[in-house]
Amino acid sequence: LLQGRPQPEGPAYELADEARRFLLPGSADYVGNLVLHITNYWHTWGNLDRLVLEGRTELPFHNRYTGEAEYWSDYMAGQHDRAVAGQGHHLAQAVDLSERELLLDLGGGAGSYSIVLCEANPELRAVVIDAPEPLAIAEPLVAEAELEDRIELLAGDLFDPDLYADLPDGADAALISGVVLIKPEAACRTLFGLAHAMLDESGLMIVQDFMRLDESPRRRFLDTMMDLFVLIGFDPGSADRPGEVYEAWLADAGFVDISGIPLPTQLAVITAEKPPTVG
Repeated sequence: LLQGRPQPEGPAYELADEARRFLLPGSADYVGNLVLHITNYWHTWGNLDRLVLEGRTELPFHNRYTGEAEYWSDYMAGQHDRAVAGQGHHLAQAVDLSERELLLDLGGGAGSYSIVLCEANPELRAVVIDAPEPLAIAEPLVAEAELEDRIELLAGDLFDPDLYADLPDGADAALISGVVLIKPEAACRTLFGLAHAMLDESGLMIVQDFMRLDESPRRRFLDTMMDLFVLIGFDPGSADRPGEVYEAWLADAGFVDISGIPLPTQLAVITAEKPPTVG
């Protein structure tokens, strides 16, 4: 990230050219907030041996390295950086939503992917469902994109079925991005079940996250490190799981035509459909 350069008064350092792409605000590839989010785990990583031996998770606001509100703000801003720096483009290229009308973005955080997908599909509307805090970040981003008339923000407990009672009819697509990685199996299955119940017949289910679809040595290393990261930094039941695990859970929830889509990034996609009612 840094490279030395000679100075009359002694050595100094500056960002290397490659790092400038990612760490200078204004760059199309800027992910500075994502790096900030990761550095918030400095104290947690420093206690890796103890946490592994104790089988415990320790979020940065548990050890007071940062405050809870600041931590989640950095986290959401970092996820938005990832989406804007290219992940959103790859998602829009990987899934065909040109004939879809209403997307349910479950755990959509700052609304980053709903914004990208609505910009790529002019007929698409979206409902972003998450806690009030991330939606407070989403509101100005949606306004900046001039999509207030097509993206609705719904605040509440993502896992509460009653939250979805007043959703508009006609949901023919659902997105769960960046959620299943940091949740235990029971929560993932619950979310898949809620998505299945809310979707219209032939509705498209999209899961985007870290998952083991590509078994190249480089990806295997990245997935192994991410698995360790979420185990000590999010939830003891979280995991960077094989794609076929999610495919099995989606099938158990009633989805069919399940397909994994590797992306040229660290994240991957699985799509599935809700079958028409028989009889």
